[in-house]
Amino acid sequence: MRYLILGSGPAGIAAAKAARKQDTDAEVVIATEEHAAPYLRPMLPDLVSGERELAGIGDPQGKDLADLKIKLLGGKRGRRVDAAKNRVAFSDGSEETYNFLCVATGGRPILPLALMGAPGSFLFLNSLGDAQRVRERGMRSDTTVVYGPGYLGIEAARAMRKLGNQVIWINPGLPRFGNPISGEAEAQVTDQLRARGVKVHEGTEIADVIDVDGKNFEVVTAGGAKVRCHLIVVATERLPNIGFLEGSGVKAGAGVLVDEYLRTNVSNIYAAGDCAEVFDINRRESRINFGWRSAMKQGQLAGENMAGGGKVFIRNAEDYFGLLYGTPLLERAGA
Repeated sequence: MRYLILGSGPAGIAAAKAARKQDTDAEVVIATEEHAAPYLRPMLPDLVSGERELAGIGDPQGKDLADLKIKLLGGKRGRRVDAAKNRVAFSDGSEETYNFLCVATGGRPILPLALMGAPGSFLFLNSLGDAQRVRERGMRSDTTVVYGPGYLGIEAARAMRKLGNQVIWINPGLPRFGNPISGEAEAQVTDQLRARGVKVHEGTEIADVIDVDGKNFEVVTAGGAKVRCHLIVVATERLPNIGFLEGSGVKAGAGVLVDEYLRTNVSNIYAAGDCAEVFDINRRESRINFGWRSAMKQGQLAGENMAGGGKVFIRNAEDYFGLLYGTPLLERAGA
């Protein structure tokens, strides 16, 4: 039996380990577009701020993959899935076959329309490479605009302020996907950021970005405010990274549609983590995942079920909020 997992985040690694535990003689392969060893994406702001070194954001889940005889293939970006032939084609021209496939490719950030015409003004904060570029450029900058709602915007603003930049956070409001922070918690965190010198523009969008001289940029908000900065950090919502599934026959909405067993409409293809739109049997609705701990639990369940586990996923609110929101986030913002 051959299990192929796309993605080396918490969902992908958990799926691979669970499949290995259930089927000790199987071949288990993780294919990821990342070149770096598995790392914890929620810790990227700490890398930007200098609170952690690269070694400090490594994912403990990924340290024993070789010992478990789980093969990790880096630099593999999925291009097409041929569900009829159980085969995945990658952008480097290679292919991998499978008996069971788990899609755990996470998400990609949304780029505001106003920034599409100003490519030199901004950097994303989504991957390890992004974080390294943001830190390098931030150390040469005095003023940074952070754009993004909720938790992601908060963490980016906190990190850039910790780095020593003057920070203006443009918060467009509640995210459309994932799980918004409760009003009281967000208000408390925002107050703490203000106390640390972060200027906040709430409930507005970036309307335009003007390149002043190649090094300085003027950001114009929808409310007419003008902000001069050296860098814009985009910390927006992440939409499921599933474009490569087009034409595969795997059904998708905003994310890969899976049932309560994390199985797609194609019987030997599963999905887990931030790319999955999971059916919640309690609420009788599908919703996109958001949260590191939840992604890990989904991956584990998907891996077990690929190997015949037959277990049902039960959504637990603590899996979404426990590690990201509430007191831990308040402590981080005030640190």
